[in-house]
Amino acid sequence: FFAGGFDDNSPLSSVERFDPRSNKWEYVAELTTPRGGVGIATLMGKIFAVGGHNGNVYLNTVEAFDPIVNRWELVGSVSHCRAGAGVAVCSCFCSQIRDVGQGSSHVVDCM
Repeated sequence: FFAGGFDDNSPLSSVERFDPRSNKWEYVAELTTPRGGVGIATLMGKIFAVGGHNGNVYLNTVEAFDPIVNRWELVGSVSHCRAGAGVAVCSCFCSQIRDVGQGSSHVVDCM
């Protein structure tokens, strides 16, 4: 999957996925908010887009993509606005995205 990014100076909401059977990229549903520098992680069959920059401000919102229904939805926010952050999945927190840094920790429940 490719999600968001920048085209010149404009943030993108487009999302593409690679189909290895056809050896082609295809567009899927767009992010609800255009964003570049977005962190991406997969969890429980969904893809999560965390933070980023919309061309004007840094974001703290979290969106989830459900590939079964081809839809993104806002599911929460992390404590700090940021772009270009690394996002990882830890098996010990199987239903949460944790924002850790800058002396604090924040949890987004993904269920």
